[in-house]
Amino acid sequence: MYINFKKIFSILLILVIGAGIGIGTVETIESFKAPKQTVSVVGTGEVDATTDQATITVQVTNKKDGQTLKDSLIKFGIPESRITQSSYEEPIYDESSSPELLMYPRRPNPVTNFSYTVILDSIKNIKEVFSLINANPNTSITNTYYSLNNRKAWETKAKEEALKDARAQVETIAKINHLKVGKLLKVEDGNNPQPYPMGLKQMEGSTQDDVAQTIDSNVNYSEQTEKIISSYTTTYELY
Repeated sequence: MYINFKKIFSILLILVIGAGIGIGTVETIESFKAPKQTVSVVGTGEVDATTDQATITVQVTNKKDGQTLKDSLIKFGIPESRITQSSYEEPIYDESSSPELLMYPRRPNPVTNFSYTVILDSIKNIKEVFSLINANPNTSITNTYYSLNNRKAWETKAKEEALKDARAQVETIAKINHLKVGKLLKVEDGNNPQPYPMGLKQMEGSTQDDVAQTIDSNVNYSEQTEKIISSYTTTYELY
């Protein structure tokens, strides 16, 4: 059987040359393609988180009522570890050792004030707690601060909304310019911790009416929300 090696070699040579030309053509086309277009946008996400935790500060004028209040709160179902106490005793001035304090009257029986901080991990029964504290004339609520028990979960929701907002903006830009959205090339986190709301009586320039309103809000619960804000800068490819 006769094998024409010359013919086979010619065919292989043609195939190699053809492949080389094809690769070169593809590379040439790629080199002349326009550079990739990109777009960067800032996406913002906002969620209104309903507060679900409260910190109540209670002032008591004597030890007996203080212990009674603590026992009542524990009996109500608040863990003892969530009730902390601090006390302040007014000083007794000794005229014999401090002549310069003679202008102050001596107080042989100073009043001792106790301040309890009560943390409610759930505010489901906060109205009942208010009623329990206010039932004794020697106990008074001086401040109530509402917060989020699971803040991280709300922050995650805000971040998800920010990324959705960024994607929606890019899709709109692509549509207007008759382009398509390509790969997500870059994400920059623009999130900063957001401060908790400040009570009116702590705010500079608050009026007496504002303070009165704040005091009223300390002993009467109404549903409150906190706005959680998140932002991302994203860069997408357009083609």
